Amino acid sequence: MNILTERFLDYALGMAQAAGAGAIVVYADVFQDKAHLKDFMGRAGKVKVVLVARSGRDLPDPLDADVVKVPDVKLTRLGQIKVAVLLGLCRGIFHEGDTLVCLTGVAMTGEVDGLMLTEVGSEYELFSSGDASDIAAGMSPEVLERIIDISVALGNYGREGKAVGTTFVLGDTDSVLEYCEPLLLNPFHGYPPEQRNILEVAVTETVKEFSTIDGAFIVRENGVVEAAGMFLRTEARNVVIPRGLGARHKSAAAITALTKAVAVTVSESSGNVSVFHEGAVVFEIENPHLVGVSGGAPPEVPSLPESAGSLEEQA
Repeated sequence: MNILTERFLDYALGMAQAAGAGAIVVYADVFQDKAHLKDFMGRAGKVKVVLVARSGRDLPDPLDADVVKVPDVKLTRLGQIKVAVLLGLCRGIFHEGDTLVCLTGVAMTGEVDGLMLTEVGSEYELFSSGDASDIAAGMSPEVLERIIDISVALGNYGREGKAVGTTFVLGDTDSVLEYCEPLLLNPFHGYPPEQRNILEVAVTETVKEFSTIDGAFIVRENGVVEAAGMFLRTEARNVVIPRGLGARHKSAAAITALTKAVAVTVSESSGNVSVFHEGAVVFEIENPHLVGVSGGAPPEVPSLPESAGSLEEQA
């Protein structure tokens, strides 16, 4: 372990104790040698450590820690934290008002190079509006995780080299369908529920294929995809969205104001992923390619805490 990473880890432990933090959140994919990660967890003592890892990555075993799986794509430093906090909230690992010390870096470099102290629910950089802790009420956290995973992948890479814009409307499905009109024959109609659940790998790939067609995906709380290519008939609803967002985002905001659903959009122009709840943007995951960051290792950071790393560098 290099000296910079050791200093970040030491500083995080001291900050967590001084701030009474509820947890230290660590981007575990940074560590090439998992023994170093286990050593840090042992040094943390009574301070809770939550590990963030990309889907499919190996972690130390046995492991006495909560693990939050994030999409297996490149994310900005702030993107790592945003997704981890949102999914941690959905799983009940974090709660509104928790103070978190977050450590980030570039996967597999062996270097922790970013640190952020945040209070869940109070940072505008993380959550734009609303109570993020209740957006998964009544639905499976795994389903929201899968939709975030698909959306971030589409935002980063598109489909077959072409940019993709789409919307997922999750939950309160019977109410949502009252505001929907089909733009084409529903490709999911007639299949048994177990064959159209978004948690199944084959269905995930099917959803990615159909993401190129116009209209929204309608997904039940348990992950069953009810329809694709649906027009959201919400134009009469007066909602306010940030400048730069278009009709897709406005209809997503409107459907969540009219129902108890959560909507996730992928912007075709930017690749950014936005999550809507109760008529407003809850948070946004920026496309790292949009912020113009290279995929290489981060620059050397000379000292702490002033040089705690840029949260907008790509991981």
